[in-house]
Amino acid sequence: MSAIFKLIVISYLCIISFEINAQKAQPKIEDFFKNPKFSNLQLSPNGKYLAVLSPINERKNIVILETDGLKNAKAVTKFDDQDINDFSWANDDEIVFKLDSDGNEAFSLYKINVNAKKARVIELVGSKVGASGIRSASIVHMLPNDPEHIVIQYNGRNIKAPDLYKLPLNSKWDRKRERNFKMKILAKNPGDFQGWLLDHDGEVRGAVAINGLKGKFYYKNKGEKEFRILRDYNVEEENITPLAFDFDNKTLFVASNINRDTSAIYYFHPDKNELGELIFGMPEVDVSNLMLSTKRKKLIGVRYLDEYPEVAYFDKETAEMMASLKSAFKDKVVNVVSSSKNEALNVVYVGSDTDPGHYYLFNKSKNTLKSLVSPMDWIDKSQLSPMKPIKFNSRDGLTIRGYLTIPKDSNGKNLPLIVNPHGGPYGIRDAWGFNSETQFFASRGYATVQVNFRGSGGYGRKFQQAGYGGKWGAEMQNDLTDAIEYLVGEGVIDPKRVCIYGSSYGGYATMAGLTFTPELYKCGINYVGITDVELLFDSLPKHWEPQRELLEKQIGNPDDKALMKKMSPLHHVDKIVAPLMIVQGAKDPRVVKKHALDLRDSLEERGIILSDDEWIMKDNEGHGFQKEENKIELYTKIEKFLAKHL
Repeated sequence: MSAIFKLIVISYLCIISFEINAQKAQPKIEDFFKNPKFSNLQLSPNGKYLAVLSPINERKNIVILETDGLKNAKAVTKFDDQDINDFSWANDDEIVFKLDSDGNEAFSLYKINVNAKKARVIELVGSKVGASGIRSASIVHMLPNDPEHIVIQYNGRNIKAPDLYKLPLNSKWDRKRERNFKMKILAKNPGDFQGWLLDHDGEVRGAVAINGLKGKFYYKNKGEKEFRILRDYNVEEENITPLAFDFDNKTLFVASNINRDTSAIYYFHPDKNELGELIFGMPEVDVSNLMLSTKRKKLIGVRYLDEYPEVAYFDKETAEMMASLKSAFKDKVVNVVSSSKNEALNVVYVGSDTDPGHYYLFNKSKNTLKSLVSPMDWIDKSQLSPMKPIKFNSRDGLTIRGYLTIPKDSNGKNLPLIVNPHGGPYGIRDAWGFNSETQFFASRGYATVQVNFRGSGGYGRKFQQAGYGGKWGAEMQNDLTDAIEYLVGEGVIDPKRVCIYGSSYGGYATMAGLTFTPELYKCGINYVGITDVELLFDSLPKHWEPQRELLEKQIGNPDDKALMKKMSPLHHVDKIVAPLMIVQGAKDPRVVKKHALDLRDSLEERGIILSDDEWIMKDNEGHGFQKEENKIELYTKIEKFLAKHL
């Protein structure tokens, strides 16, 4: 019996003994931030194998086992320097995956034949970071009816305009010549195509082009060579976003906010250039996530986020199946996350805000549900704290939503608070569910508020655009301040014990909080955060250049030096009075390390010297720490910092 399979068997025994002998000792930092035992469970097309990500050599690697009895488990990759974060079955024998290099977001594509006597990793498409920019590859279509090829996107020819290629799986990358000689170009990017649309046969049928703030939707019928323009639009006005073809390969499913504020799902008829029947929409939140059955060739439902994750089913068979599954797991989110090609076998995930989850194997033909694995079975779920939706009005009348996590064993009153703004900020929102950070904070006695401030995605066009045009550090920051005042009014928090912590834009909001409203915060943690807005524009990755004009519309004009200075916390360091912790990945291509270095230098000019616990710069990380040892070190220092200052 392999060591990996023993681990799977033991995990069941651990669940039983843990529940019987659970102690109320404070969970360890590692409990929240070490790699889960199992994640990304995926069935092979024929359902014979289950592939998972599991820690091997302290990195997430691919492990496969037979679904029949969960036997013959084996690790098919054994990387010890990088984590594999996602993968896909290309056919019943081969898995395709991508790897980053220490966070620089240059992704190379690889494959491995899991049934080969000696499983060997083959590089299919290489990546490169150089003066000309980042060259990177990604999967666009798995071509389920062509097991020998996949369709990929790669910007090797033009750094700003990735082309589409048909990639044979029996090929490899020539590192010396920096080419895969067998991959063939399917569609050449004219320079402004930002997204491609393929039908169910893998034929290129559409593209979305963005040039400044002007968008164009290109389309061609099956078998045609030339695209034609179906629609011109302003990207910030009402428009149509193609999502997928219906199974006739003629009609499209699209998300549209035409004549409404939130995006909804519609049919679209390219032959008539006409928006068709409304399929599903919600008045307050956007809907765009389709659920398609390839076997039965139909749309079976849509997923969307309201206060909680929601699903609307259009197919009676699926609705009845999911209702039966949900009846077994009260107050849990139940989702099918992987299916065999014939949809007879299904991997089902069950979890909640106070449950990091468990996976089951559902046999649709036999109507049986079998326990598989628990990703974080070492966590005592009885110690986890609920995440509750909140809603309040901003000072200028907007309805602001978010989530509040209160330590379970507290009385819910006069608590220390961590304000945790999300990154992005546009098009991104916080959502309900298990969150390692908020649970870690709750285990240490801190309440956490996650605010979907104006500019956040998911709440319609007007709400997102309310954060456009110089609102960083101003109205968007006011929403965070108003959240604090709301919680003070509710008696939940102690206004004298509030810390702000966030990453990316959330790191910017941290610095804006410490500089523009210094009286509010006892401390702040800036994690890969923007400190100089002008530098953000000056250091844009070259493959982001097509988005520059849109970013200027959203954030503000970088040529307006007064605005840039006003918005940038770096120019207001003299107002900081609270202790600060700075965390940065040296290879971050989005928020380059100069943001953190300049901030540290400015603090030192004022005589503020950060300790080793307050300054973390990792040479092998990028835009957020991925390596387990770095995450554990980070949260160990965060725990110490908060205990000292909050």
